[in-house]
Amino acid sequence: MKQDTEQPVGRKRGAAKESPPEPERNLRAQGQRTRSAIIDVAKALLLESGSLEFTLREVALRAGISISNLQYYFPTRLAVLRAVVEPVIEAYLAELRKTLDVDAPPRVMVDVLVDRALEDARDAERSALWWHFVSLAAIDAECSQLLDDWYEEVTQGIAKFIRVVDPECKPADSLHRATLLIAMADGLGYQLGAGRRKRSYTRGLDAKFRAAVDVILLGGAHRNADD
Repeated sequence: MKQDTEQPVGRKRGAAKESPPEPERNLRAQGQRTRSAIIDVAKALLLESGSLEFTLREVALRAGISISNLQYYFPTRLAVLRAVVEPVIEAYLAELRKTLDVDAPPRVMVDVLVDRALEDARDAERSALWWHFVSLAAIDAECSQLLDDWYEEVTQGIAKFIRVVDPECKPADSLHRATLLIAMADGLGYQLGAGRRKRSYTRGLDAKFRAAVDVILLGGAHRNADD
């Protein structure tokens, strides 16, 4: 990848509404291309070599740029890692927020989230990226904090969703149920995701997963198309 050492030119005060000159627009576009290329290289490195070789030096080497140039876009290893993994997490959070905002029957809302959980569990790339991030979180305090922040938002969001589909559920109980659902979804990813040799007993697991979700999420209520 071509080395990009130039930095965006700041705008003058009072020129906020003016279109930037052509050289500046080109520079910004080049900067975005460089940033995207770094993310692609970092993602490939993480999937290929895992967390142990995921260093700024190795990312810069594979991207064909200097470490100082890499740090202009991503000052730390965590910044690079976050740029790689965050889209996966944000996609799930966006789906959760969208589901909560839709005025739909509880059964429909549950099925949307379960479908997404099963899709994520079977996506080899998403699973591998998540596993590598978790392995870094085990030894890196910043990654651990970021992981905890994400889990906090997901747990609170699912707890809110539980109280929507089960209005009688108390806040503390909803958080317990949400934690169990997340743990079950994480475990499903380990059973069906990348690197796991598939066994015959995983066939038909989807239906069992849905039934287990109903027990936890809906308090054991039977599936009913009219819910």
